[in-house]
Amino acid sequence: MSDEEKESSGLGFLLALGGAAAAIYTAYKVFIKPEVTEIELNNVASAVNSEVSILIPAHLDEATSTIREAKDQHHLSNFDVLAIEDKGHVSDKPESWTSKAWGCQRIAFKATGEYLVFIEPGIKLTPDAVALSINCLQENNLDALLIQPTILNKTEPAVIANFLLSLPTPLNENEGTDIDASFLVINRNAYSAMAGHTRVANEKFEGGAWVKELTAADFKVAVVDGSGVASKMASIELPVLDEDLAVRAGTFLGTYLLPAVAILGGRSSFKQFLGSLGLIANIATVIKSRRIR
Repeated sequence: MSDEEKESSGLGFLLALGGAAAAIYTAYKVFIKPEVTEIELNNVASAVNSEVSILIPAHLDEATSTIREAKDQHHLSNFDVLAIEDKGHVSDKPESWTSKAWGCQRIAFKATGEYLVFIEPGIKLTPDAVALSINCLQENNLDALLIQPTILNKTEPAVIANFLLSLPTPLNENEGTDIDASFLVINRNAYSAMAGHTRVANEKFEGGAWVKELTAADFKVAVVDGSGVASKMASIELPVLDEDLAVRAGTFLGTYLLPAVAILGGRSSFKQFLGSLGLIANIATVIKSRRIR
């Protein structure tokens, strides 16, 4: 074997080993996390007698259809719908806060409900969506619930790219970067104890931050499939090229692409075995990360 062939063989081995190691480490970090009880929304809603405030962090003229659907919610005996009445939230927003978090914080000050329901404009709701979500929260003795709407444009290239970059890797360790926070139900005690949106004020991945912060404060939170009650169009804007994106892209390539390269390009059965091991770990990780939500 020539020196060039030896060097190529050694590099191939290192790539296969690195890919397998990254994937297996990711799987390990996901599988050692405590199990989260699997829950689902019911099909039939029960009456909600507690006071509910549905909060839409957008100006009135920017959320017309969402406000209309929120006001048309069934099985709520005492509820109100609040949006931002003026555009002052843009000028008085703290520098470190996202516009959405600051909008939520502002209208939450006016809310009187025992349960606060934050809904982004653009979410399409069934008439029982809020009642079913609160039913689920009460029946499972939860403090907060993140309802995951179905994505209507999931085949758009930008949506696929964002999904792939949010898959578990050794760096994000399944922190929940792909948890949607566009439909959040939280009881007032938990929201007040969290100082409102303060702890997630500047988080790019707000859903994962809510889960992390609420859990750290010993509140019970769950994430449920809301495809039967809510839907939305995901942003098709390409992600901003910054350091975070570069890190996510690099770890995605290292964790998910290298095992495939090792399988397809490896000349030795051992390299292909390493690649297969890494690929199996990846598949198990993704399945596991979906199941515990």
